[in-house]
This record gives sequence, structure tokens and C-alpha cells, in this order.
Amino acid sequence: MGLRCERCGSEAQVKNGLMRGQQRDLCKGCGLNVPNTPPRGEPLALKAAAVLLSVSGLSMNRTAQLLGVATPTIQAWLEPFAAASAQKPEPEGWAVVIELDEMGHYLKTVRTALDLDSLGSCFRPTGGLGMRGS
Repeated sequence: MGLRCERCGSEAQVKNGLMRGQQRDLCKGCGLNVPNTPPRGEPLALKAAAVLLSVSGLSMNRTAQLLGVATPTIQAWLEPFAAASAQKPEPEGWAVVIELDEMGHYLKTVRTALDLDSLGSCFRPTGGLGMRGS
């Protein structure tokens, strides 16, 4: 019925007062005085279900809603799983990074080289970037 002793495994325990508002139990077998509180956190089965739902393609928001926990909790459960199972891919080749404010200047200089004027209205110099001329 009761909890097992952490030290000797005995189920023979008696109440042994309160400490900081928590009931304490005394083991009759070895004399260990422990608090009679349930373990904190969610069960491991719920965390495994969250990982399984996420891997199968369900969003974090929907997974959190189904399991009755907050979305950041689901993210915190997924991070150790992802770190242990999914390795980061190594970059292949190189990438060009263009800041947003440089994009307009870059497109203006490359427009003639790539013949972007013939592609349509979104590349017309009169309308600006992505705008139609009115």
C-alpha cells in the first residue's frame, strides 16, 4: 500500500511528524526518515508519447494540447531527444549571405547580367522591388 523504503526496500513505514508542512515517514526496518511526497514532474511515458507524436509529424502546439501540458514543456522534452538522436549536418560547399538592405542594390546590379527585365512585372525597374508600376 505505502511507498517502499529507498534504503532497504521495506514497506513497513509509520508516520513520523511534519517537516516544513510535509508529512514524514519512518522506516521500521532501517530507521530512515523520508518525506512522504509523490515524485515531481510528468511520468516518463508522457514524455515518450510527446516524442513519438512529434517524430510522427504532429506540431508542438497540437501535441501540447493533446497531452495537456504547455508548448515550451514539449520543446524542453524534445531537445534532449533531438540532441541524442539527430546529428547536425555538416555544411556542404559555401553559402552567400546577403543582408536585406543590400538585396535591392544587389538586384539592381545583377538585373542586366541575368536579364531579369524580361521575366515579368515584379522585376521591372519602374515598379521597384516586387511592386507593379501604376
